[in-house]
Amino acid sequence: MNKSIRTAVFLFLSAILVAPGAAQLRINGYFSLDAVQGPQGLAAKAWSLENLHGGLFFSGEWAPGFSYTLEPTFGPGGRLDLSQAWMGFSLSPAIGLKAGLFLVPFGRYNIARRPYETRLISVPDPIGAAFPADWRELGLLAEARFGNFSLAAYAGNGLAEAAEFGGGQQFRDNNGNKGWGGRLGVSLSASFEIGGSYYSGRADALNQRAMKMIGADASWSTQNIRASGEYVQTTIDNPAAFGRGEAEGWFGLLELVFDRWTPLASYQRLRYDDSYHGPGFAGPEIPGAGIFRDGTRWVFGLVYNLHPNILLKIEYDRRRESGAGRWTSALRAQAAAHF
Repeated sequence: MNKSIRTAVFLFLSAILVAPGAAQLRINGYFSLDAVQGPQGLAAKAWSLENLHGGLFFSGEWAPGFSYTLEPTFGPGGRLDLSQAWMGFSLSPAIGLKAGLFLVPFGRYNIARRPYETRLISVPDPIGAAFPADWRELGLLAEARFGNFSLAAYAGNGLAEAAEFGGGQQFRDNNGNKGWGGRLGVSLSASFEIGGSYYSGRADALNQRAMKMIGADASWSTQNIRASGEYVQTTIDNPAAFGRGEAEGWFGLLELVFDRWTPLASYQRLRYDDSYHGPGFAGPEIPGAGIFRDGTRWVFGLVYNLHPNILLKIEYDRRRESGAGRWTSALRAQAAAHF
């Protein structure tokens, strides 16, 4: 995978640099580092530096109306990946097309989840459970804005069947079906927006199991208050003996801005019931042990804006699964920067 990504980055950058519009190339980037208290294998009060993550943006225009973006990323252990690699064409100031690898416009968090874009450190439930935490698609994306309405519609390889919904990211099609979906957003005022998202595709290699998602999101902000939230429900048609698999959940986030300080609180819920997939799943002939989760999570955090391009965060995470009887806690800190 890393070799393929390095080749793609080299070819993409070579095309950019020899193009007539190379002088318009813009380069930006970001990186972050986490500190986690009491990770597995260490004493409860010991801190571990981990999850070094970063990325670069190469973007610009080849010619009027023709644009491009390349976003290679690196993660823990030197893992190299691609978040975006697309070429765009503007049909008008309000309508644009993208072809290549793009972030899937399902809700708001998935397209603005980089460490400098969100005040949260950890990925909120149900993101990462109901669909991949860094969901990308290889295909075509159309975007449009008319007055108070915004629309994004896409089609591509779709998600593959995996042991869990969050593991279905793929970069080549595993069947003859194409996944498709989109998001419709409505700005009810300058500070209040709501949106609805949808996805549909066949997940298994035999085109037998339909996967569908519906989502809703809302955001409201003033000079000192930001409130946002998302809901998602994912279903898959399992063999009749197992019943339909489903993951459903939502999160709400409240941020209070006091100059450079931003205290925040988030409440998150996730219910996951799928008796066919889960640990041990290896295709149609080998079902998994099932996934049965019903959890509640609270996150409390404090963010300090050290510099317009640097955020310092600390976060206390407290969660409990139904039937577990007790809460589990985690403490994290993060430094995030962009340029």
